[in-house]
Amino acid sequence: MEKYGNAASEEALPRELLLGQSEKEIEYDRAGRIIRGQEAALPKSKYKEDVHINNHTTVWGSWWKDHQWGYKCCKQTICNSYCTGSAGIEAAKAATELLKTNMAHKEATDDKPVLHEEKQLATWGTEVPYDLVLDKRLLAKALKKVVMAFVGHEGDDAGGM
Repeated sequence: MEKYGNAASEEALPRELLLGQSEKEIEYDRAGRIIRGQEAALPKSKYKEDVHINNHTTVWGSWWKDHQWGYKCCKQTICNSYCTGSAGIEAAKAATELLKTNMAHKEATDDKPVLHEEKQLATWGTEVPYDLVLDKRLLAKALKKVVMAFVGHEGDDAGGM
């Protein structure tokens, strides 16, 4: 009795709670909503509020930057990360400055690749330069070959009809 008490005793609970009665009058409408008699309860969030985890001193969503939420205490945008405090803020600033310095150095030393001139070959369907010199003997031989091939095919078509 001393350790756990006596639930059957009348001293433990008020009489109206033992009998399930109270003096409060509550009026309901047909849909079951409270019209008067009881104060409207504020809706509770399904999320825990003011919970500080992983050594953070602020809650997630207390800081906003570059369209991302984060922790205000360490300015981290990774949820459930460990808080690094002011040392983490300084390290992030140093990393950003180093990145900017490296980008500026790369842009300053970025040489354009050397363009090698391609040898212009005169082929069928391309523009022929004005200073092109052709070997007349090889040109005549190639033309004779084309004409002979054309005449040979023409005779084949005529004989088939």
